[in-house]
Formats: sequence, C-alpha cells, structure tokens
Amino acid sequence: MIVLNGARMDSRAQIHAELQEKLSLPDYYGGNLDALSDCLGERRERELVVIERAGEFLDANEGYAAVLLRVFADHGIQVLLS
Repeated sequence: MIVLNGARMDSRAQIHAELQEKLSLPDYYGGNLDALSDCLGERRERELVVIERAGEFLDANEGYAAVLLRVFADHGIQVLLS
C-alpha cells in the first residue's frame, strides 16, 4: 500500500513531488500526467494507493485531480480517498 498525503498536494508541482517520492519514480520522471502514465505502465506491481486528507487534495486541484485518478485507474491501480 502506498500512502499519499493530500495536504501536501495542493499544486501540480507538489502533487508530482509527492508521487515521485512515494511511488519511487525514477530521477528522469517528467513531473506531469503523461510521464506518470509512462512510469506506471512500466511497473508490474499494482499496489493500492491511499490518499489521506483527500478532501484538501480534491479542493485544491479540482479537474486535475480527476484526471490524475483516471491515470491510476487506466493502469489498474485502485485509489482509496480517506
């Protein structure tokens, strides 16, 4: 299980910094949703992702959050908002 802190994800830059750290994404990670999709496509494990304080994350990012969640879903990764 991978736990993300939604309170630390109030901008696109902070979202991708949190993702890179917690998902152990490579140094060449581009910090955008296309790069995330590419990196997730290379992973074999499909761990559960939990976004704690998800309300703060969703409020700060509206449409971008929905697209991020779609990227996870497209790669068969379940996301739990708490």
